[in-house]
Amino acid sequence: MTRSMNGRPLPLDSPQMTAIVTYLKFLSTGQRVGAPTFGRGPGRMVELTRAADSIRGKVVYTQTCAACHGGNGGGQRTGRVGDAGGYIVPPLWGDDSFNDGAGMDRLISAANFIHNNMPVGTTRQQPVLSVEDSRDVAAFVLSQPRPQKAHLDRDFPVRTEKPAEAAYGPYIDGFSREQHTLGPFLPIEKKLAALKAANPDHIPGRN
Repeated sequence: MTRSMNGRPLPLDSPQMTAIVTYLKFLSTGQRVGAPTFGRGPGRMVELTRAADSIRGKVVYTQTCAACHGGNGGGQRTGRVGDAGGYIVPPLWGDDSFNDGAGMDRLISAANFIHNNMPVGTTRQQPVLSVEDSRDVAAFVLSQPRPQKAHLDRDFPVRTEKPAEAAYGPYIDGFSREQHTLGPFLPIEKKLAALKAANPDHIPGRN
């Protein structure tokens, strides 16, 4: 909640934390620890050999997404501002959206989620949007303003383990911020793999 949704940490002994942990244990009933869970994760599409196009993505957003998420990306509230009622449709940018340190702020993660889940009624077996449309609309959404998470430069002290689509610096691979944001990501992934192979000890601060 602190990383993605700009929240405050719950005290470890609080009733709220106890309730969350209990619920997670309930959801895990019958699941072996570490076992793969069907449907977990956003899925994985083939990689594009071109950069995602946010201008084209705006057209896709207007045609496919704006009816629910709003033309301004603000989503749909269940109540009024300040009542803590939340949203029936989440905002995709703006003050109440996920911040720039969230996993959803990475183009590959966002595009895979969109492809496999959006618009409403989509399934992994029957996606509505094409791979290219999903990548481009993700690029448009991620180009919009959102809360900033402090100290992102401290993420991934072992730089070779940093995902290629993590748009924020610092970078070790020599590619630009634009390419880390929009792709194509395969050249970055290959470079990171080569750097990791050349330095298998992965000493933080030296990678």
